[in-house]
Amino acid sequence: MITLYIETNFFIDFAKNQDQKTEKLVYPQDPEATAILNIATPAICCMESLSVLESERNRSNRFGDNLKNEVKKLKGDVNSQYSREIKQCLEQALIKNNERINEINTRLFDVLEWATNNVELTQLKPDILNTSLENEFIADPTDNLILHCILDHAKTSANEQKVFLSGNHTDFGTPEIKQILREAGIRYFIKTGDFLGWSRSQP
Repeated sequence: MITLYIETNFFIDFAKNQDQKTEKLVYPQDPEATAILNIATPAICCMESLSVLESERNRSNRFGDNLKNEVKKLKGDVNSQYSREIKQCLEQALIKNNERINEINTRLFDVLEWATNNVELTQLKPDILNTSLENEFIADPTDNLILHCILDHAKTSANEQKVFLSGNHTDFGTPEIKQILREAGIRYFIKTGDFLGWSRSQP
């Protein structure tokens, strides 16, 4: 078995369709390939992904309001062909903006539902929180806490092979953090496709 750690970015990448290979884990075409995986994530990552969704909704709403205001301004300019065409483009953009946020919302809920049935949600314990406060490996406090949750779980995992998959290479992909992960017996991958390629090569 391989313990695969994922974090908030996995859920967001799936929701936004930014890493299409995540679908191969969520909707595996070859169940035997994923049967060797014990996927785990700190439960706080689910909460953080919902917070990201709320930020996306707010940003989408602000953008939509700006589009509506511009459309309203152009309505009075009825004699300009350019104004009419711009208005049509803005109205189409407004529709696409709504469709985009609806898709993100649906896909995030889908992947979180998948997580409830297929992912081990590791709980935050007082000693993990205390350790993260005393040991700042990452400047971002939430990512630092996520890292400590993963390191704590890795101590108790019986699986010899452990992998951390995160597209957030700015925080988790630094040489210092990768060294900490290596010392805990955890291999780091940025791309889902790279991890899948590696896992297929394992005996």
